[in-house]
Parts: sequence; structure tokens; C-alpha cells
Amino acid sequence: MFCQVEDNEVIQTYPRPTSIVIDGVTHPKQVFMDKARLKSFGILPYREDVVDKRFYLRGSLSYEIGSDEVVGTYAKTAKDIAILKNNMIDRVNSRASSILARDDWMAIREAEGGTAMPDNVKAYRAAIREESNDKETEIKALSDLDAVMLYEATPYIETQKNDAGENVELECPINLTNHYFAEDPLTDDPSFVSLVKK
Repeated sequence: MFCQVEDNEVIQTYPRPTSIVIDGVTHPKQVFMDKARLKSFGILPYREDVVDKRFYLRGSLSYEIGSDEVVGTYAKTAKDIAILKNNMIDRVNSRASSILARDDWMAIREAEGGTAMPDNVKAYRAAIREESNDKETEIKALSDLDAVMLYEATPYIETQKNDAGENVELECPINLTNHYFAEDPLTDDPSFVSLVKK
């Protein structure tokens, strides 16, 4: 992105190269490849600081005009914590329901006199319900926006085996609202070694 600056004010932004008219002369879009020439026209590279709309409401846009770049920054207002937490709890319950739905047919089959659900699947389903309840309690206890944001991006170290059989550690943020730690007996990832909170 680029923007045109005149008298220390942004007068136009260009999301992509386009033909431009400067002092009555039309320049083809290729002029955007010549940074020095653009600068002589008052056109500078432009970027905007992104507002995370999950947590903030976006307000008015202001510009910081430097000698080589313009940065646009939106005013932001934190969203209501109570609403954010209620939405997180809804997502926790929805995710748990989705996980449990896979094996509901086994519960129905057993209830109707058919083959019993395997004990390890029963234990897994109980662990998912317990973890869901724990998550709801944890979310209700979050006291501010920073805590909410951390819950949705908690740093973990995941260790996996690569193709050569060597352990490789990767740092990854985990959204605890969506991630369940109960070990699923019906899936097996041979590359997975461990997941540890950083």
C-alpha cells in the first residue's frame, strides 16, 4: 500500500499500483516500482497497525508520517469483558459438544441394548465433559482483557518427531477455549511426543 502526503497530511491512499496524475502528467502504474520517484511525488509506502477485532472495537484512523513511511493507527476500545467471556464459554460448550457428537452413536447403541461402548471411549467422553466444566470455571475467573487474550493464545512447547525420528520442539500459542487435552483413544499421531505449557 502507498499513500500521498501533502502539507504533512495524507490526501490519498493507493491499495495497489495504479496510473496516477501528478501536475497534469499521467504516469503508468509501473511508476510504483521507482521508490525515489514516488517519494518526489509525495507518495510513500503505507501500512496500517491491525486492530484485533476479537477483543477491540475499531475507532478513527490517525497517521504517523515519517520521512520514508506512513503508518496508520486506529483508535481502539476494549470490548466488554463479560460479553467476551460469555462468548468464550459458548465456544467451549460448542467444541465439547462437537467432540462428543462423534461417539454419540455408540451411546445410543448401548442404551438400546446393543454393543457396549468401549471403556476407554467412555473415559475419554467423561474427561471431555470434566475439561469443559473446568474451562468454564477458568473463563469465569478471568479478571481483565489481558487474561482473556492470554487464555486464547497461551504459549506451549510442542515436541514432535520429524521424518528422521528426531524430536523437534515448536513453540505454539494454543487457544484454550478450543483445545482439549484429553487423550482420544480412537486417534493416534505417531509424530506427537508432548505438549507442555511454556
